[in-house]
Amino acid sequence: MYGGLHSWTQSVCFETFKEIIDLNEKVDDPEEPFKSKYKALELLLRLRKEVEDFFNDQDEETYPDAKQIAAVLDYHIGIIHLVTEDRGTGQKYIKACLEVLQPHQLEPEFCIIVMKANSEMGILWCGRSDFTKSQQYLEECDKLYLQYTAEVGSSPFDEKDLLLPQEMRADDVSRYKKFESTYTHALYYLAQVYTKQNNDNLAAKYCHRTLSRQLEDKDFNSLDWAINCATLSDFYTSKRNWNLARHCLACASAVIGEDCKVPDPGMTEEELQAESQAELDEREILYKKRAEVARLWAKYALELFTESRNAIEKDTVENFEELNISDDPEKLRDRKNVLYFNGLETTSYDESIPDHLITDFEGARKVFLTGLKWSERAKDFFVLDGHTSDYVELVQLQSRLYFILAFFEKDLERQCKMHKRRLDLLTSVEKELNPQFFLTVCQQLCFEIAETYNEMVTLKIAIGNNTNVSSPHAVKKINILIQSSAEYFNKFIDSFLDRRTEKLPETIHEDYLRPILLAKFYLARLWKKYIANDTKSQIEYLSRSLRCLEYIVQYADAHPDMPKVFEEELVVSREMAHFLPYEISKLSLQLH
Repeated sequence: MYGGLHSWTQSVCFETFKEIIDLNEKVDDPEEPFKSKYKALELLLRLRKEVEDFFNDQDEETYPDAKQIAAVLDYHIGIIHLVTEDRGTGQKYIKACLEVLQPHQLEPEFCIIVMKANSEMGILWCGRSDFTKSQQYLEECDKLYLQYTAEVGSSPFDEKDLLLPQEMRADDVSRYKKFESTYTHALYYLAQVYTKQNNDNLAAKYCHRTLSRQLEDKDFNSLDWAINCATLSDFYTSKRNWNLARHCLACASAVIGEDCKVPDPGMTEEELQAESQAELDEREILYKKRAEVARLWAKYALELFTESRNAIEKDTVENFEELNISDDPEKLRDRKNVLYFNGLETTSYDESIPDHLITDFEGARKVFLTGLKWSERAKDFFVLDGHTSDYVELVQLQSRLYFILAFFEKDLERQCKMHKRRLDLLTSVEKELNPQFFLTVCQQLCFEIAETYNEMVTLKIAIGNNTNVSSPHAVKKINILIQSSAEYFNKFIDSFLDRRTEKLPETIHEDYLRPILLAKFYLARLWKKYIANDTKSQIEYLSRSLRCLEYIVQYADAHPDMPKVFEEELVVSREMAHFLPYEISKLSLQLH
């Protein structure tokens, strides 16, 4: 026996725990990664057994008492079990620690151990996808931090301090940093848990608190911080909080930088060859993260663009109140949000794009150019060869930017040029892809290309009507656009044909029903617009239109219970299918 608890602590516990710390910090051979951890565990279990001898010692008033020291040892034993992937045993020891120390959680000696134990249990249950239990433990960390700082305030002991001699214990500054870091870590996981539970508002709140604390304490990985901040921006974009969405993106870019091109264009061939594989991998990770942030900037621009267009089309009072927000610096200062991150220079980003809906072409052009710039930066990394899906997504985003810019443009000829730019983007990608490997992407591109040609048909006809001029060249141009649109709509439809019968399935899957019927509907309208040179040709094109309409009507009649995804177009299709035969009959009479 070692006499009293105090004597045992001074002569045995302190010396043994110093050895345990050294073992925990040792890096083992990859073939035996936990060798030193297991040795440390043996020593901890020996101390845990020895301290039990003092459980009933009533003669000595030692603080902390034997059961409290045992609970601290239980925490460290549990941590090693978790690190060595024995999670069941780790859970048992950490739970035992909490049962003893929870009543003492506001005492400086035990506060951080209780917080870290709750945090570890929260992470453990999160890993098991039991997010309700995880939330309970992590919320205990949140409550404890707030209560301790309000009621006690002094720096709590480090989790190792009670097992070390006075001269080896952490000072107040180190203790304070550990306390704050532990709390931030718990908030980070709490944000993840709320995300998993689809509680987006709380997830955003705790994500923001985590990022703010990391920035304030200068305790963060810049890549992770920037991506989390940009992801938070995506949440604010979905909530149409343009001010905070832009601010988060600006902060992310301020921290992570912008260049996304691999290899770095500023490096010489010799410098590139001198880099190790690890350095190259690290550089690629950096550029990928920057490209992800750039893509979110482009998405922000597109969402702001889209919402501005929708607001103008709806012409609602509430929307126009937001639309008329001024860019006056004084008003902007008043709008500074309490959720802003402090200490980052974001002025250039703030000035590059509005944080409110726009109403005119000048505002639209600014949003368009910013979105185009960031999407091009993202394409520097997400190249077609190797990142096909990402590249196509960015091209489609750029196409959409041109589409909405055309909405704000009043001149019809300039609108046509914008849609022509869309065609250049989309067709250049579509012809590079093999449908055998990228069928869904090719289908999407074909449909969008066909729609774009169709949009240009409408514009060219409107231009002709406005000028009252129908030159042979203009007629030829319209017919070429109609044929091009029809070609891509047919290419889209053909991608769904049964290869054995060369026909569309008798029952079309509901995911594809609307796009296929819509393609048929557009074809019917296109062929009806075709400007024929003679009556016989006109009958032929009207007959093509009728065949498309008959397919739509017959399919709907054969499937009375089909999903209600085509109701408005179906009404029009029935009317056109009813009247078109009379029109064809009248033209046929002219041939005789």
